[in-house]
This record gives sequence, C-alpha cells and structure tokens, in this order.
Amino acid sequence: MSQTSPSTGEQLSDRLEAGTTRLIRETTDGEPSDSLSATAAELGDVVAEVDDLLETIDLENLPDVVETSALPDLLELDELSDAIREKDLDQVLDLSTIRRAVNLRELWNTVDLVDFQRELRQLEAELEDVVGPDALDSSGDSEAAAEVRSFVDEIKPDAADAAIQQKAKKAAKTARNGVIEGHSKFETLYESKQRGSGYAGRKPVSNNPTAVSSVPYGPLPAGISTRVSTVPGNVRGAKVNALPRIYGRRWKTARRPR
Repeated sequence: MSQTSPSTGEQLSDRLEAGTTRLIRETTDGEPSDSLSATAAELGDVVAEVDDLLETIDLENLPDVVETSALPDLLELDELSDAIREKDLDQVLDLSTIRRAVNLRELWNTVDLVDFQRELRQLEAELEDVVGPDALDSSGDSEAAAEVRSFVDEIKPDAADAAIQQKAKKAAKTARNGVIEGHSKFETLYESKQRGSGYAGRKPVSNNPTAVSSVPYGPLPAGISTRVSTVPGNVRGAKVNALPRIYGRRWKTARRPR
C-alpha cells in the first residue's frame, strides 16, 4: 500500500518539535528547577503555536508568491563586503522595492488570512510568556525593518479585502459541494433507469432513427457547449482566485477528490 509523503509544513513542524524536545531534555537532565521546567513548558507551547501557524500557509505553493525576477533589485551586491565587515545589513539590503518581489494575488491564495491572523496573535501571546512583552514591542532602528513595516502597512487594506473574499469563498464552497453531491445522486438515479434491455448505456437500441434521436443521452448533453466555456475563470478585481467553474461534463471531474 502506497504511503503519502509528508508535506513541507509537516516536515518543518516535526523538526521544530524534535529540536525543542531535545533542548528541553538536555536542559533538564542536570538539576531541574521549577523555573527551568516552566520555561521548557513555555517553549513547548511556542512550538505548538508555530505548528498551528504553519498549517494556515500552503507551503507547497509558497514559492509562487515570490517574483524571482525582482529579487536582484533587493540587494546591493557592491556593498556586500562593507556590510559583512561592519555587520550592517542595511548596506546590502534595499527593501524599498519589496512590493515588486511579492505577487499579492498568489500570497492571498496561499495564506488563510483569517486563521493566520488568529494563530499569529496566539503565537505572540506565547512568545511574550518567554521573552516578555517589551521584546516584541521593540521595533529597532534597522532601515530594512522599517521598509518591511511600511510594506506591511501598505498592503493591509488589500489583506482585509482578501480575507473577506476568502470567507465568502469558503461559504460558497460548502454550498457548491452540496450541489455537486445532489447532481451526482441525480445522475446515478438517471443512469439506473436506462439499463433496460433496450439500451446500450444511455443510448436506446432501435432500428427506428426517430426513436433514437428523440431520446436524450441524459443529464449531461454531448454538445461542444458543455465542454467549452468562454466565461472568465476569475472575477475581475477579485483578490483571490475563484472556485473552478462547473458546466457540462465538468460535473464528473468536480466531484473527484482533489
């Protein structure tokens, strides 16, 4: 029996959990104290929240978010040696063009924004238990960090719109699955009524061409219009991709597990 290989997210989560477990074990093998045990437990909570946060991201499709052609513009390679010598990343990073390196549509399609925001808040709460709230509030004076914060502030309105559209898409998907299931049951019932001795599949067997042509093949017509659609796959101006449209014989493929 074939086994499904773990996803990138599962592998990363397993490594985080294994590393934290090993660290906790090594730090408590000597003379464990109540303070150390509490810190170890808090680290375990952080790892669990990181795991939950990663589950909101489609890591397999995450590379599609990055516009690789724009990445060279983010680096000032001529300043690399000075940046290494002075330990100043601002000399080599130019994140003012980061907007060009991120495909926002792919980003919204890759991240479950509503769940991500909830899990991020929970992760921040767990981190505060370990490092304290002041550490998270510190923004630093890095120019690169400031540019990243500016980019995040810029895309927040788009993220809010995308989150609303994602919620609507989830509701539509639930209704859609019900319609697909009902269509499948109807088609099965229709086919069961056509399996008499006078039928070959859906087409009646008869020497009378009129009798043959007047009986439809079934709930799925055979015309070209049922196989091809000129309707755009996505809604203009939408932040996230629409559900695949179903028409004609696509009902058969729509109910297959994806």
